[in-house]
Amino acid sequence: MSWILYGVASPAVFAAVNHLDAHIVNKQVKGPEAMPLYTAIVVFVLSVVAFLAAGLPNLGLSGLVITLSGFILMMAYVFYFRAIAVGDAAFVAAMIQVSALFTLVLSVVFLHERLSASRWVGFFLIMGAAIALSLKSVDGKLRLGKAFWPMMMANLCWAAAAVLVKQAFATRTFLPILAYEGFGVALGGVAIASSRSVRQAFRTSIRESGRRVILLVFANEGLSFLGKALFFLGISLGPVAIVSALGGVQPFFSIGYGYVLAFLLPQVFPRPEGGRDLLQRLFLSGLLVAGIWLCR
Repeated sequence: MSWILYGVASPAVFAAVNHLDAHIVNKQVKGPEAMPLYTAIVVFVLSVVAFLAAGLPNLGLSGLVITLSGFILMMAYVFYFRAIAVGDAAFVAAMIQVSALFTLVLSVVFLHERLSASRWVGFFLIMGAAIALSLKSVDGKLRLGKAFWPMMMANLCWAAAAVLVKQAFATRTFLPILAYEGFGVALGGVAIASSRSVRQAFRTSIRESGRRVILLVFANEGLSFLGKALFFLGISLGPVAIVSALGGVQPFFSIGYGYVLAFLLPQVFPRPEGGRDLLQRLFLSGLLVAGIWLCR
């Protein structure tokens, strides 16, 4: 049953990545434009390592499909970093779970999977909880937060990538899939680097951030790669649907990390919401987990 540990460890790692991303984007690099290129560099290096460790595997057409999924994954990172720049880490961690809803819809449309009654219930639970989490009071009126739409676009890209790579897990390979998807992410980074504004933001971040911050960025991107590796390892050993559903616990890890980081480093990480707001966020996160479980 080690796949359960991997399935839980992955969202635990990603929740930590969310908090560090929020700190880096808002306090260190100060802007989301350059961040995807850091992701592409780290993922490419680690993918080469995985490719060599796997014995230079040739996945043929499946490899091309997985690479395409990685390319789309890079587009998701672009929107994710935009969201993390305007939304707190716990909210982003919760909104990431909406990708399960998009995955369900795309699976029904393109893979002709059946939409059972329980999946319909899960669909509305996820959507309702996501919208409720996103609502903010502005001048006495409820409006969607600034991070809502960037996260919706990120979730759509994540879902498209998941649907593309879904069939590859039938081979029960781990490192080859990780490597090929990483190569796709790197290709996406090359495409993004064609933008002059992105290249300028990247150069500016390197010039102004300093060595310590750059090392922190690369370390956090490596941590993100570890989270993905744990997820792939989990679904290579256990049921894909259940391991994927275990990712729904990420918001709870993120909320817990928020309090721990604020206690240990109050000068760096702000204290998260408490009282009624905390209970509301926990309740809505619970609805997200229930919806994901029903959609699995």
